[in-house]
Amino acid sequence: MRRQIGMEYRKLWNKVSVVAVIAMCAVSLLHVFVYLNWQYRTIDKNGEIVEGLASFRALREASKDIEGVMDGEYIQKLIKSYNNSFEKKYLEEHRGFLGTAGMMKYMWPNYFINYAYFGPYMSNGNEKVGLDYDFLKSEESFYQAYKEAVKEEVTEDALYIDPGCTEEQLAVLCKKADNIKTPLATGYNQGLCNLMTWFRWDYSLVFFVLAFSLAGLFSRDNAGGITELTLSSKYGRRRNLNARWIAGNLFAASVYLIYLAVQIIANGAIATLDGWNQPAQMLWFQCLYNITIGEGLLIMFFDGLLGALVIGNLVMLFSMKLKNVKLAAVFSVIAVALIRQTEAAEELFGSYGTMLLFNPMCFDEYKILEYFRFVGNVAVPYFAAVAVVAVLYVMILYVGTRISYKKYAVGGR
Repeated sequence: MRRQIGMEYRKLWNKVSVVAVIAMCAVSLLHVFVYLNWQYRTIDKNGEIVEGLASFRALREASKDIEGVMDGEYIQKLIKSYNNSFEKKYLEEHRGFLGTAGMMKYMWPNYFINYAYFGPYMSNGNEKVGLDYDFLKSEESFYQAYKEAVKEEVTEDALYIDPGCTEEQLAVLCKKADNIKTPLATGYNQGLCNLMTWFRWDYSLVFFVLAFSLAGLFSRDNAGGITELTLSSKYGRRRNLNARWIAGNLFAASVYLIYLAVQIIANGAIATLDGWNQPAQMLWFQCLYNITIGEGLLIMFFDGLLGALVIGNLVMLFSMKLKNVKLAAVFSVIAVALIRQTEAAEELFGSYGTMLLFNPMCFDEYKILEYFRFVGNVAVPYFAAVAVVAVLYVMILYVGTRISYKKYAVGGR
């Protein structure tokens, strides 16, 4: 069985799939390098403006000054440092700098502090980096203000996803907010922020590669598809389906991991991956888990893998049903395009919470680290709910493929 799986897996790496994977990698790399080089700029440690890809390394060097644990002493030093800084004077004269892909070392601690004041209404920009707040006079009052802001936002999100949330359910979320461990460490994490963003933006490329590459797995007009010999062999129908299905899933996972590796290498080379051990709240302000940014990204990457497996199984079902590689590829591409279009319309039609849970294109979304679904008074994390939904999808698609395979015939319909 293992040998047969290996043979089926190797057959999937044909000219079409190799070209598709190379194209995916090329598009991802060009997208990241060209956009980051064209759009971003920063203020370096000498007060100079650095533009393009060099700005990220300059920002990393300058940010060494703000690394630390945000306790009372740190906050007072931060206030003094920022109020006397070149960055503050520069922002007063260039009001749109931070709102147009400008970066400075004070972004991470200052934005985090401003979130404690603005809560759900927080946004990036010059107006949201000041430190003139009474609650900063003590560490206790600051973190109390921060947790109140988190409670406000998670409550609004819960009611947005499910207007029928009870007071008891909302109280569960508020208790989680109270249990966030403080004080929190802060520092540079721009490379990880870039990784999260670009991983998300180009994620659909994986789906299109799978649409072309797996379309011929069960076709009868493809060199690697189903033949009379396959169906008439001793273990044809009993083993061949499982071998091909496992190989198809291994291929889907391989394509996804190649895509993920490209994103990690590209963003790491440009901006470094420093900050993995920082608290998740430094990147996702309202996160209720006491985990690191690195652990949060690993959760996103895992659920992203599940989304790729779902699409891979959908394409395999099309291949089985249509038995024609070109038709299966066309229907698969249309399905991926529709799924992508549905994702784009989710927030417009107010169905974001539901679609986040059921749309494979959204399984890699960072909101899975912030949203919850309630079962009674038990708050189920979205990333866990997504995993359950993905497993159900794969099981249903496998059953559909298996039923069709029992009736498979090379000649006729």
